[in-house]
Amino acid sequence: MQRTARVVMIHDYPFLFEGIRAILGGQPGIEVVGQARNATDVLLLCSEHPPDVVIVDLGPNDSQALQMLTQVRDLCAEVRIMIVTSVCGPNRVRGAVGAGAKGLLSRTATPEQLVGAVWAVLQDQCYVDPELAGVLMTTVAMIPDGTLQNSDAGYGSLTAREREVFRMLANGMNNKSIAYQLGISHKTVETHHLRIMRKLELSDSLEVIRYAARIGLIEVQDWVTA
Repeated sequence: MQRTARVVMIHDYPFLFEGIRAILGGQPGIEVVGQARNATDVLLLCSEHPPDVVIVDLGPNDSQALQMLTQVRDLCAEVRIMIVTSVCGPNRVRGAVGAGAKGLLSRTATPEQLVGAVWAVLQDQCYVDPELAGVLMTTVAMIPDGTLQNSDAGYGSLTAREREVFRMLANGMNNKSIAYQLGISHKTVETHHLRIMRKLELSDSLEVIRYAARIGLIEVQDWVTA
Protein backbone atom coordinates (compact mmCIF):
# COMPACT_ATOMS: atom_id res chain seq x y z
CA MET A 1 0.00 0.00 0.00
CA GLN A 2 1.40 3.39 -0.98
CA ARG A 3 2.34 5.70 1.90
CA THR A 4 0.41 8.94 2.26
CA ALA A 5 2.45 11.93 1.14
CA ARG A 6 2.99 14.53 3.86
CA VAL A 7 2.67 18.20 2.89
CA VAL A 8 3.79 21.21 4.94
CA MET A 9 3.25 24.87 4.04
CA ILE A 10 5.38 27.94 4.85
CA HIS A 11 3.29 31.11 4.59
CA ASP A 12 2.32 34.49 6.03
CA TYR A 13 -1.39 34.37 5.16
CA PRO A 14 -3.70 31.94 7.04
CA PHE A 15 -6.48 32.22 4.45
CA LEU A 16 -4.14 30.93 1.75
CA PHE A 17 -3.12 27.96 3.89
CA GLU A 18 -6.74 27.09 4.62
CA GLY A 19 -7.55 27.18 0.91
CA ILE A 20 -4.67 24.91 -0.02
CA ARG A 21 -5.45 22.52 2.84
CA ALA A 22 -9.08 22.31 1.73
CA ILE A 23 -8.07 21.50 -1.85
CA LEU A 24 -5.41 18.93 -1.02
CA GLY A 25 -7.34 17.45 1.89
CA GLY A 26 -9.76 15.83 -0.54
CA GLN A 27 -7.00 14.08 -2.47
CA PRO A 28 -6.34 10.39 -1.71
CA GLY A 29 -2.70 9.81 -0.84
CA ILE A 30 -2.01 13.42 0.26
CA GLU A 31 -2.18 14.81 3.80
CA VAL A 32 -1.49 18.41 4.82
CA VAL A 33 0.22 17.88 8.18
CA GLY A 34 1.28 21.35 9.26
CA GLN A 35 2.11 24.96 8.64
CA ALA A 36 5.01 27.22 9.57
CA ARG A 37 5.32 30.99 9.74
CA ASN A 38 8.87 31.29 11.11
CA ALA A 39 12.18 29.41 11.25
CA THR A 40 11.39 27.81 14.63
CA ASP A 41 8.14 26.30 13.34
CA VAL A 42 9.90 25.05 10.20
CA LEU A 43 12.66 23.26 12.11
CA LEU A 44 10.19 21.73 14.56
CA LEU A 45 7.93 20.37 11.82
CA CYS A 46 10.77 18.98 9.73
CA SER A 47 12.68 17.39 12.60
CA GLU A 48 9.67 15.66 14.18
CA HIS A 49 7.81 14.53 11.05
CA PRO A 50 9.84 15.06 7.85
CA PRO A 51 7.49 16.16 5.04
CA ASP A 52 7.52 14.92 1.46
CA VAL A 53 6.52 18.30 0.00
CA VAL A 54 7.01 21.83 1.31
CA ILE A 55 4.81 24.49 -0.29
CA VAL A 56 6.21 27.98 0.17
CA ASP A 57 4.25 31.15 -0.40
CA LEU A 58 6.69 33.86 -1.45
CA GLY A 59 5.29 37.02 0.06
CA PRO A 60 7.05 40.38 0.45
CA ASN A 61 9.78 38.86 2.63
CA ASP A 62 10.83 36.22 0.13
CA SER A 63 14.49 36.26 1.22
CA GLN A 64 13.50 34.98 4.68
CA ALA A 65 11.36 32.23 3.17
CA LEU A 66 14.20 31.15 0.87
CA GLN A 67 16.60 31.09 3.82
CA MET A 68 14.21 28.80 5.69
CA LEU A 69 14.23 26.46 2.70
CA THR A 70 17.97 25.97 3.11
CA GLN A 71 17.31 24.81 6.67
CA VAL A 72 14.57 22.49 5.45
CA ARG A 73 16.89 20.90 2.91
CA ASP A 74 19.57 20.44 5.59
CA LEU A 75 17.09 18.43 7.67
CA CYS A 76 15.20 16.67 4.86
CA ALA A 77 17.43 15.95 1.91
CA GLU A 78 14.65 14.22 -0.06
CA VAL A 79 12.00 16.91 0.39
CA ARG A 80 10.35 18.40 -2.72
CA ILE A 81 9.83 22.14 -2.73
CA MET A 82 7.06 24.02 -4.51
CA ILE A 83 6.82 27.81 -4.69
CA VAL A 84 3.53 29.76 -4.80
CA THR A 85 3.81 33.42 -5.79
CA SER A 86 1.67 36.30 -7.00
CA VAL A 87 4.42 38.43 -8.52
CA CYS A 88 7.37 36.72 -10.13
CA GLY A 89 10.36 38.30 -11.84
CA PRO A 90 13.58 36.73 -13.12
CA ASN A 91 15.48 37.19 -9.86
CA ARG A 92 12.68 35.65 -7.83
CA VAL A 93 12.73 32.64 -10.16
CA ARG A 94 16.50 32.36 -9.78
CA GLY A 95 16.18 32.53 -6.00
CA ALA A 96 13.46 29.88 -5.92
CA VAL A 97 15.31 27.46 -8.19
CA GLY A 98 18.53 28.09 -6.30
CA ALA A 99 16.75 27.15 -3.08
CA GLY A 100 15.77 23.82 -4.62
CA ALA A 101 12.26 24.46 -5.93
CA LYS A 102 10.92 21.86 -8.34
CA GLY A 103 7.54 23.54 -8.79
CA LEU A 104 6.49 27.13 -9.59
CA LEU A 105 2.81 27.94 -9.15
CA SER A 106 0.90 31.20 -9.47
CA ARG A 107 -1.54 32.24 -6.75
CA THR A 108 -4.17 32.46 -9.48
CA ALA A 109 -3.79 28.77 -10.33
CA THR A 110 -6.83 26.52 -10.33
CA PRO A 111 -7.34 23.75 -7.75
CA GLU A 112 -6.63 21.24 -10.51
CA GLN A 113 -3.29 22.91 -11.23
CA LEU A 114 -2.36 22.84 -7.54
CA VAL A 115 -3.10 19.13 -7.28
CA GLY A 116 -1.25 18.42 -10.53
CA ALA A 117 1.77 20.39 -9.36
CA VAL A 118 1.97 18.50 -6.05
CA TRP A 119 1.74 15.11 -7.76
CA ALA A 120 4.36 16.18 -10.31
CA VAL A 121 6.96 17.12 -7.70
CA LEU A 122 6.14 13.98 -5.70
CA GLN A 123 7.18 12.02 -8.78
CA ASP A 124 10.44 14.02 -8.99
CA GLN A 125 9.18 15.97 -11.98
CA CYS A 126 9.36 19.73 -12.43
CA TYR A 127 6.17 21.76 -12.71
CA VAL A 128 5.89 25.31 -14.06
CA ASP A 129 2.58 27.16 -14.08
CA PRO A 130 1.83 28.28 -17.67
CA GLU A 131 1.37 31.80 -16.31
CA LEU A 132 4.99 31.79 -15.08
CA ALA A 133 6.56 30.01 -18.05
CA GLY A 134 7.37 33.28 -19.81
CA VAL A 135 9.27 34.58 -16.78
CA LEU A 136 11.21 31.34 -16.58
CA MET A 137 12.23 31.63 -20.24
CA THR A 138 13.25 35.26 -19.68
CA THR A 139 15.35 34.18 -16.71
CA VAL A 140 17.19 31.61 -18.78
CA ALA A 141 17.70 34.09 -21.62
CA MET A 142 19.25 36.61 -19.20
CA ILE A 143 22.06 34.25 -18.20
CA PRO A 144 25.17 35.26 -20.19
CA ASP A 145 27.16 32.57 -21.96
CA GLY A 146 29.66 31.02 -19.57
CA THR A 147 28.19 32.61 -16.42
CA LEU A 148 27.19 29.35 -14.80
CA GLN A 149 30.51 27.72 -15.55
CA ASN A 150 32.37 30.68 -14.07
CA SER A 151 30.32 30.77 -10.89
CA ASP A 152 30.11 27.02 -10.25
CA ALA A 153 33.81 26.71 -9.45
CA GLY A 154 33.53 29.14 -6.56
CA TYR A 155 29.93 29.27 -5.37
CA GLY A 156 29.47 25.58 -6.13
CA SER A 157 32.32 24.75 -3.74
CA LEU A 158 30.47 26.27 -0.77
CA THR A 159 28.59 24.04 1.64
CA ALA A 160 24.83 24.51 2.09
CA ARG A 161 25.41 26.47 5.30
CA GLU A 162 28.13 28.60 3.70
CA ARG A 163 25.77 29.48 0.84
CA GLU A 164 23.15 30.50 3.38
CA VAL A 165 25.63 32.75 5.20
CA PHE A 166 26.88 34.14 1.88
CA ARG A 167 23.36 35.16 0.83
CA MET A 168 22.87 36.94 4.14
CA LEU A 169 26.20 38.75 3.81
CA ALA A 170 25.28 39.79 0.27
CA ASN A 171 22.04 41.26 1.61
CA GLY A 172 23.94 43.48 4.04
CA MET A 173 23.68 41.46 7.26
CA ASN A 174 26.61 41.43 9.70
CA ASN A 175 27.98 38.40 11.54
CA LYS A 176 26.06 39.15 14.73
CA SER A 177 22.73 39.42 12.92
CA ILE A 178 23.41 36.23 10.96
CA ALA A 179 24.24 34.34 14.16
CA TYR A 180 20.95 35.47 15.72
CA GLN A 181 18.92 34.63 12.60
CA LEU A 182 20.39 31.14 12.25
CA GLY A 183 20.54 30.37 15.96
CA ILE A 184 24.27 29.62 15.91
CA SER A 185 27.24 31.18 17.69
CA HIS A 186 28.98 34.35 16.52
CA LYS A 187 32.26 32.38 16.35
CA THR A 188 30.68 29.82 14.00
CA VAL A 189 29.49 32.57 11.70
CA GLU A 190 32.97 34.12 11.69
CA THR A 191 34.43 30.77 10.65
CA HIS A 192 31.91 30.41 7.81
CA HIS A 193 32.61 34.01 6.77
CA LEU A 194 36.37 33.44 6.58
CA ARG A 195 35.97 30.21 4.61
CA ILE A 196 33.60 31.89 2.16
CA MET A 197 35.99 34.75 1.53
CA ARG A 198 38.87 32.33 1.01
CA LYS A 199 36.99 29.97 -1.31
CA LEU A 200 35.62 32.80 -3.46
CA GLU A 201 38.85 34.81 -3.27
CA LEU A 202 37.04 37.91 -2.00
CA SER A 203 38.56 40.58 0.21
CA ASP A 204 35.73 42.80 1.46
CA SER A 205 31.95 43.32 1.67
CA LEU A 206 31.78 45.22 -1.61
CA GLU A 207 33.30 42.26 -3.47
CA VAL A 208 30.74 39.98 -1.80
CA ILE A 209 27.92 42.15 -3.18
CA ARG A 210 29.47 42.30 -6.65
CA TYR A 211 29.95 38.54 -6.74
CA ALA A 212 26.37 37.88 -5.58
CA ALA A 213 25.03 40.25 -8.24
CA ARG A 214 27.14 38.64 -10.97
CA ILE A 215 25.73 35.17 -10.30
CA GLY A 216 22.18 36.50 -9.92
CA LEU A 217 21.62 36.08 -6.18
CA ILE A 218 20.74 39.74 -5.62
CA GLU A 219 19.67 42.81 -7.54
CA VAL A 220 22.32 45.49 -7.11
CA GLN A 221 19.81 48.33 -7.52
CA ASP A 222 17.58 46.85 -4.81
CA TRP A 223 20.54 46.60 -2.41
CA VAL A 224 21.63 50.18 -3.06
CA THR A 225 18.09 51.50 -2.60
CA ALA A 226 17.78 49.64 0.71
